[in-house]
Amino acid sequence: MSKSIHGRNVIKLMKDQNTPQPQQQWLALMAAEFGENAEFHTCRASDMSAAQLVELFISNGRLTETEAGFVINQCGHCAGKETQEATA
Repeated sequence: MSKSIHGRNVIKLMKDQNTPQPQQQWLALMAAEFGENAEFHTCRASDMSAAQLVELFISNGRLTETEAGFVINQCGHCAGKETQEATA
């Protein structure tokens, strides 16, 4: 059984792309990076598929749809943790 991947790792992956992407493109990127059957969690939710995590990010404003695709909105909650992990 694979371990669950924190949503902040997905946000980092998306930020590294540095370009808006359609939802299906984000899902394909997540599958390529973490595996087709990867399980995801955040600080407040767990046991999510990639599609469920993307929907959560859309509903809580982490992803916003533009004409070019979805873009990431940085929140303060996990931003510090992303920085800590990058320097560890």
